[in-house]
Amino acid sequence: MPHLGQKVLRKLGLGSRDAVQLPGQAVVNEDERPLSSPPNHGTYPRLARLSDGSILSSFTRFPDHQRALCIARSTDEGRTFENFAEVTRAAGDVDNMFLLEVVPGVVLAAFRNHDLGPNGPTHFRITVCRSMDGGRTWRFAAQAAEKGAPLGVWEPFMRLGYQGEVQLTYSQEFAPNNQCTMLVVSRDHGSSWSPPVLLAGAHDPLRDGMNGISPSIDNGREVLIMVFETTRYGTFNLEALLSYDDGATWHHRQEVYRPPQGRNAGAPQIASFADGSMAVVFMTDEDASQVKWTQNAAIKAVFAGPPHNGRIQWSRPSLVSPASSFWPGVMAINSYTVLATYDRGGPLAKSVTWQSQ
Repeated sequence: MPHLGQKVLRKLGLGSRDAVQLPGQAVVNEDERPLSSPPNHGTYPRLARLSDGSILSSFTRFPDHQRALCIARSTDEGRTFENFAEVTRAAGDVDNMFLLEVVPGVVLAAFRNHDLGPNGPTHFRITVCRSMDGGRTWRFAAQAAEKGAPLGVWEPFMRLGYQGEVQLTYSQEFAPNNQCTMLVVSRDHGSSWSPPVLLAGAHDPLRDGMNGISPSIDNGREVLIMVFETTRYGTFNLEALLSYDDGATWHHRQEVYRPPQGRNAGAPQIASFADGSMAVVFMTDEDASQVKWTQNAAIKAVFAGPPHNGRIQWSRPSLVSPASSFWPGVMAINSYTVLATYDRGGPLAKSVTWQSQ
């Protein structure tokens, strides 16, 4: 018998994996390139475009029994990257770094920054550091979120709102079976942050996490699409929420991708093309002979045209990087190309080209 959530999604017309008509065609290019030089080990790769045209890649490395949050820089539209800077390093749990330029030359880095004890984390933080020179040097700015154990905070994502404010979303645990997406806002380039607001899922026994947000157009209305992993079927699947008020409120919860029963699809990120079409990259063990999440995962992508009256129809998945690959990210580098990033023995990327019909 189908899970109740599955029956609800089918009733909404969201459970079918039939082919959909897209306004274009996506091509995953075989042009893999490292995001650092030399291509040493690193994980959780992300990209940020700066106003001077350069692109910063960020990733976590593990030198001398520590964790280091590192940055490389590209000045040729993401074809090559040279090591550039280090935001911080610590013996604690620093990871999940996300970069955002807030005004020309001023870049924020948000990351998890947890104290560790013999039995796991003892204190949780989302820390923000700031660079005033385009990502070269860094200083502490503020704690965007902070709380004691045992329930944690994770996976910050940042974007600029209409008024230039920094919107930082992150995942917060409220119970072992309840994790939600939170929002804090800064209007002073990261020096102070508003109290957190819970965006969705306050009473749902689901672990929503690892959100990413990108803009699109719904019949002439500006809309934001948030994608995230969740646990509607026990293992991880992908869902989305839509906002028509610049991220203040979120509605139209719907499925993005559901793997076969007992398999996982998680860690999604989203980017948009110029026509409002979208690419979502994620990791999945649906093709693995053995399920041991988060191991044995490949990176795949699904694509969609712009929303229509709050609904999005997603394509079947395309392979981006084979197993074992981890922690994908994605960023548009021009109107018709995105760079999908991932860790497969080091931080790597491939381009995905959107060909409008």
